[in-house]
Amino acid sequence: MDLFLFGTLLHLPLLEQVSGDVDVGQKIAPATRAGYRVSRVEGHVFPMMHPSPDSTAHGVIVTGLDAQALARLDYYEKAFGYDRVAFTVLDANEDPREVTAYVPEAGRWSAAEPWDFEAWAEKFGPVTTLTAQEALADMEGTSAAEMGAKYPQIMTRAASRLRAQQVPPRAGLNRTDVSLIGARKAHDGFFTVEALDLTFKQFDGAISAPINREVFVGVDCAIVLPYDPVRDRVLLVEQFRPGAYVRGDANPWTVEPVAGRIDPGETPEDAARREAFEEAGVRLQDLHLVSEVYPSPGTTSEYFFIYVGLCDLPDDTEGVGGLVSEAEDIRSQVLDWATFDRSLTAGDVRLLPLLAAGHWLARNRDRLRAAA
Repeated sequence: MDLFLFGTLLHLPLLEQVSGDVDVGQKIAPATRAGYRVSRVEGHVFPMMHPSPDSTAHGVIVTGLDAQALARLDYYEKAFGYDRVAFTVLDANEDPREVTAYVPEAGRWSAAEPWDFEAWAEKFGPVTTLTAQEALADMEGTSAAEMGAKYPQIMTRAASRLRAQQVPPRAGLNRTDVSLIGARKAHDGFFTVEALDLTFKQFDGAISAPINREVFVGVDCAIVLPYDPVRDRVLLVEQFRPGAYVRGDANPWTVEPVAGRIDPGETPEDAARREAFEEAGVRLQDLHLVSEVYPSPGTTSEYFFIYVGLCDLPDDTEGVGGLVSEAEDIRSQVLDWATFDRSLTAGDVRLLPLLAAGHWLARNRDRLRAAA
């Protein structure tokens, strides 16, 4: 039976990726379903189709999909709680056609405003397509439910890769001088570890012998040191860090700037502002970029966007914050500049991003205070 699509799979690159059919664009034709509306799902960026007497749901009919393509589409949609059901639509000639379409189980989602496909495609189309590549890579070994649980983290990794691809190659050795022999996931949980076999061009022009490296696949993060130039204060946060605990540190609660991953659809600046409010209840004004850096590219793909963010830090700013849904327990503290500067210069700061932001602020503090 033909398939009716009305949501994110209208984005042809995504449909090609999910179905595995590079010719699927030649198998689609417009169609409608009267008495229904396509709306964004409350709390998400993807849509659902639901009854609406005075509305019409617009989509396409896809014909000629083989069993493998349909199995891939079923797997992908089931990860989000969507199953195929049968009903009737009208084709471009307004003739009735029996089709199946992916709809959520009753009561799973709530409808928000009418869905804007063009706006979604511009903001989320490329990252969703790249996400689908990883999400469907292990269909045989991962259930649809398991893939759905991992999907947000997969999408965040995809967003980081897209952001990296926007950086133009420099002169000299670059990505084209690396030959990937093979890659596999050595660990696949909330985080992933990739094992790579590769060769690379050496500085003398020769090609290296094959090497094996394991890389912790992190994501892009926004890091911000809130600073009040009028009161001459900074805000720091403190929280438990399992990395310090695993190392054997006697003090696995670390003092840090505000930090968090950059979600798909966000800019680094958006993420810095969001995290400052979530972790410490602080609303940032101007953001000043300190650096865009790898913390340790020999072992992890993590990438940091470090900022100093101007804000108000009155006496009652300190408290405990963070998202309960992410098991965050974050205590904020406000330090006057003299106290923070003593820690900075005495070597008491144990977190590299805080060290970078602190020294940048030391060099630019007089300018920021004069402009405040």
